Amino acid sequence: MSCIRNRVRAAALTACGTLACFAGLAAAANFGLSNTRIALSASHSVETLVLTSQEARDVSFEVKVKRWTQKPDGAWELAPSQDLVVHPLIVKLPESGTARIRIGSLSPTVVAEQAYRIELNELPDPAAAAPGQIRMLTHVSMPVFVQPANAKPGLSMTVDRIDGGDAALVLRNIGTAYSAPAPAKLRVLDAKGKALHEGTVDSNYVLVGASLPLHAKIPASACARAATVEYTLGDAKPLVAQVSAGARRCAP
Repeated sequence: MSCIRNRVRAAALTACGTLACFAGLAAAANFGLSNTRIALSASHSVETLVLTSQEARDVSFEVKVKRWTQKPDGAWELAPSQDLVVHPLIVKLPESGTARIRIGSLSPTVVAEQAYRIELNELPDPAAAAPGQIRMLTHVSMPVFVQPANAKPGLSMTVDRIDGGDAALVLRNIGTAYSAPAPAKLRVLDAKGKALHEGTVDSNYVLVGASLPLHAKIPASACARAATVEYTLGDAKPLVAQVSAGARRCAP
């Protein structure tokens, strides 16, 4: 079970500098979730999400559904959606108890994966905070994927630019399922396959049909001799891309 500690702090931090800050901040709700991702399909069109309270108070949440897509620069776009059926939309989580949310798809048969995010927003409870306190509210965003049969990611990579300190890469997902974040390794090789640089790269989701630009720091000495770049996501087979002459931006 995943323990959720996502906190909305912006409003509280904005208020600092006032007398209210001397009273301190009241912690947001702390609870567990039975899933961290949900996958729906024609053969599994409904899932139950279980919330387990770790609080000595009752907590309520509002549930919203957002369609999830990615811009060409990899940024997320979230738009309200009615494609999923969620019940209830207001969840009451009792003190040290559990609550259940049913999540289903109206169109579970798809050719390409559809991505959504279920948002749980803690509702304010004026009685829960002492006078003068600012209570932080929990916000949780969980991915939900409606998938075709035998869905799997299909990543490809190109080298957009390589210069004296940076390798700019672009991942593209031409598969039928999302690519999940995982530890990623990067290797820059010369024409003979000798490693000029080895390091790690932060990864993120790459949705079906989307692209994700990545940047990795490399030593200036690697630029002139770089011939190929290898990117290995988790335990997957390495992605290999050639460094074209047009992508090279080495300092003279």
